[in-house]
Amino acid sequence: MIDIDQFLEHEKEIINRALINNLPAVEHSVVNEAMRYSLNAGGKRLRPILTIAAAKTLGSEDESIIEVACALEYIHTYSLIHDDLPAMDDSKLRRGKPTCHCVYDDAVAILAGDGLLTLAFETVAKYGSRAGYEKKAIGILAELTDAAGVNGMIGGQTLDLAAEGNNLSLDEIDKISLMKTGVLLRAAVVCGGIAADASESQLKALSAFALNIGSAFQVVDDLLDYESTSEEMGKPAGADQVRAKATYPAVLGLAGARKRAEALYEQALTALDDLGRPTEILREIAKKLVYRTK
Repeated sequence: MIDIDQFLEHEKEIINRALINNLPAVEHSVVNEAMRYSLNAGGKRLRPILTIAAAKTLGSEDESIIEVACALEYIHTYSLIHDDLPAMDDSKLRRGKPTCHCVYDDAVAILAGDGLLTLAFETVAKYGSRAGYEKKAIGILAELTDAAGVNGMIGGQTLDLAAEGNNLSLDEIDKISLMKTGVLLRAAVVCGGIAADASESQLKALSAFALNIGSAFQVVDDLLDYESTSEEMGKPAGADQVRAKATYPAVLGLAGARKRAEALYEQALTALDDLGRPTEILREIAKKLVYRTK
């Protein structure tokens, strides 16, 4: 039986080193400094870990997967820098530290986010420069661009900003959750599958798992905004309520939202049954996500 805490910590250490080592060596660049600051601010490294876990689940031990994993985290960190800006969610705390625009300024934060997004695609291009990796890199790039673009995070953030102060239906909140959170989590898992030469049926199972666990992750995130402290979360607690965000607890209540998270978790596990491989790592990660307290 896997020690999931040990696995997560081990992979996080590898990812943290790779994220910084892969940064461009630009001397005396405030943008490079801001990129490094945001990456060093911490975080669970959920998306890159899911990429690695999906590849391992399919039996791959190819160490070049770390480049794909880093690309996921560069995109995620870019999105956090931009989401925290005054024109967006206006947050002064992220991962327990002052947000990028508070340490530097809005312009540098915008450019740092742009730099990380661009670096993500450069990193995948480097991965695909190896002989025999070209087709996999193209598939991975297709997943990442779709997840990060107007069909994914950008579109979801647009809908989220427009929804502030409005009463949304559960279906509308599901759509925002899917686009803001679910599609990048799906990309993380599916990209790991592509790198490990997954079959179409395996990619379908991984996709279903990730979409369900991504939705559950967002429900739990909404719950923590109500139930946790800023110290526990590493970002301002109660911010969703202050900005009248459309959230699951606002529509379902706390008990209803928790029940929904657990139902999505069970659906995610069911999807793994079709993978045709031992799935303990992915199951344990899913459990940690749904029953987390920060």
